[in-house]
Amino acid sequence: MSGMIDFDTTCPWQLYLFSFLHMLGGFVMFPIDVCKLFTGVSCIESEIVMQRMMALSMVYVGGLYSVLTYHNKDKPAKITRLSNMALNAATAFLVSVVFIGNSKYGGFEKSWMHMGDIWTALIIVFVLAGRVSQKDAEWAQKNPIKEGLGANCKTLVLLFTVLTLAKFLALADFIDPAKMMADGLEITAFASWTWKFIIVLLLESFLAMLFTLFFEDESGQELLVKSFIMLILFAAGAIYSVQEYFSEWMGLNGNSLWIRLGVMIAVCIAAIAAGRLTGPTREGYESVGK
Repeated sequence: MSGMIDFDTTCPWQLYLFSFLHMLGGFVMFPIDVCKLFTGVSCIESEIVMQRMMALSMVYVGGLYSVLTYHNKDKPAKITRLSNMALNAATAFLVSVVFIGNSKYGGFEKSWMHMGDIWTALIIVFVLAGRVSQKDAEWAQKNPIKEGLGANCKTLVLLFTVLTLAKFLALADFIDPAKMMADGLEITAFASWTWKFIIVLLLESFLAMLFTLFFEDESGQELLVKSFIMLILFAAGAIYSVQEYFSEWMGLNGNSLWIRLGVMIAVCIAAIAAGRLTGPTREGYESVGK
C-alpha cells in the first residue's frame, strides 16, 4: 500500500464499504426503536411502518450493490462504472443526511448522531470519488438497450428499471404517504421525513439497475434477477409483521402479500429459464454467480 488508504488496489473495497454500511444500517434498524433514539418517544404505527420500510430499503440497496460488486470484482472497467453509480447514490444519501437536521435547530437527530452520519456519508463519497478519478481508470462501454431483448432477464431488468423510475417519480411528487396507511393512522413529521429518505434509497436502487441494464452481460443480468428473488422473500418476511398498518390500496394485507410474492417470484424464474433456453449466446450464462 502507498498510504493508509490505497486507492490503486484492484480490490473494489470502496463498493464493499458502501454496500456494507447500507446493510449494517438496515439490519440495525430492524430491532431498535428509532423514534426513541431520535426523538425520545416510542414510535407510533406510521413511524413503525416507515422505519421498517427504510430498513428494508437500506438492506435492498446494500444487497444489490454487494452482489454486483462481487460479480465484477475482476473486471476493473465495470467496477469503475458501478463505482460511479454508487458515487451518485452516496451523494444523494449525503444530502438526505444533511436535511435530517440537528435536533437543536429543528431537525431530528441528536448532535453526535447527525455529525456521525454526515462524516460517514462524506467518507463514502470521498473514497468512491477517489476510485473513479484514478488516472488509469478503465470505463466499460455501454451496451445498446435494444440489443438482446426478448424472453430473458435483460427484458425483466428493463421492466423493473422503468417501474422503479416511475415509482420514484410518483412517490416524490404526487402520492400522499397517508394513502399507504390504514384508516385512522396519523403520518407524523418523523414518518414524513422517513418517507422522503425511502425515496432516496429507491433512487439508489434504480442506479444499480441502470448499471446492470447498460453495462452487464447475460450473466450479470441473471444474477440481478436471482438477487431480486432473495430480496423479495426477505421483504415479505419483513413486511408481514406490520401489514395490518397498511391500507387496502397497498395490496399487502392478508393473502394479497403472498399472492404478489408468488407472482413476482414466478416471473423472475420464468425470465431466468426462458433466457437460458432462448438466449443468443450460452457463454454469458456460464459465469453466473462467479
